[in-house]
Amino acid sequence: MSYLQLDQLTKSYAQQTILQNINLNLNQGEFLALLGPSGSGKSTILKLLAGIEAADAGEMRLAERLLNPVPAHQREIVLLFQQPYLFPFLSVAENIGFGLKARKEPKKLIQQKVAELLELVELGGMQQRKPQQLSGGQQQRVALARALAVQPKVLLLDEPLSSLDPEIRVNLQGVIARLHRELHMTTIIVTHDLSEALALAQRTALLINGEIIADLNSIELFERPPNRAAAQFVGVGAIIVGHMQGPTFCSSLGQFNGNFAPNTRHVAIRPEHIQINDQPQPQTIAAQIIERRYLGERWEYRLQTNEQIVVARETVQAIREIGQTVYLHFPQQSIFALND
Repeated sequence: MSYLQLDQLTKSYAQQTILQNINLNLNQGEFLALLGPSGSGKSTILKLLAGIEAADAGEMRLAERLLNPVPAHQREIVLLFQQPYLFPFLSVAENIGFGLKARKEPKKLIQQKVAELLELVELGGMQQRKPQQLSGGQQQRVALARALAVQPKVLLLDEPLSSLDPEIRVNLQGVIARLHRELHMTTIIVTHDLSEALALAQRTALLINGEIIADLNSIELFERPPNRAAAQFVGVGAIIVGHMQGPTFCSSLGQFNGNFAPNTRHVAIRPEHIQINDQPQPQTIAAQIIERRYLGERWEYRLQTNEQIVVARETVQAIREIGQTVYLHFPQQSIFALND
């Protein structure tokens, strides 16, 4: 039995369906990313779990306990928002210990817990500061420590890093990942950033228009998205249209053998797996570079073949010119089927 279960959750606002039959199961201690574009329903799932809003239909269970009728303050679920929402008139220590004080925990225990959490979030020595004396990243660390202080069964993170500068954001990703390794707390993070999902979550559920279109290991979602919608979101080098002829997938970009289903109509390849050659080679097709973009570690090229646009990335130092004709090779082992 899964630790956290969402079964056929549906939610609408003003006759507009936001979530449609959402099914999710998490094991205890698992870290899940809810990934998708703005307006896909990711944050709504967190609000339903936290008890901020009620589902129109469906059930939620935590450790086999039905959550739907349980008031928010009794669910043992904490939601951390994009903004830290600290009490400006309280010190860092008082903010972190606020929930414990509300529970009337002994003062000595609160002090001990606050000291432990300050070290965990790397804010040792800042317990007497006020929120306005902290940077945005430090404020978010305090909010995270406050959420952890009450030892929730589930931690919900609603894009808590999206408003931070890139360097601070990467640093806090490391803090969150380390805390999860140490505390083994069941965690769900909402993000529209694929790199953040890959950096933090063991598993990613991709939402498009209120429906989960993919739910699998985060690395697998990146390397081999299961369908066209997922492939378009995570970014592939090419979605290739064709048909099966015996064990072979036949297309205008080449013929590929693999363990493909008989009804396969689309295959794909990651952009970094496409090989760019200056001269024609066996099993290559001609393409013209129409755009290029420097990504720091790689060059990304948009290339026009006779049939479609292909995106390829390579790490070589030589810069290829716009308008240049090159020859593309699609390695057999890098081709994967898309389920339509």
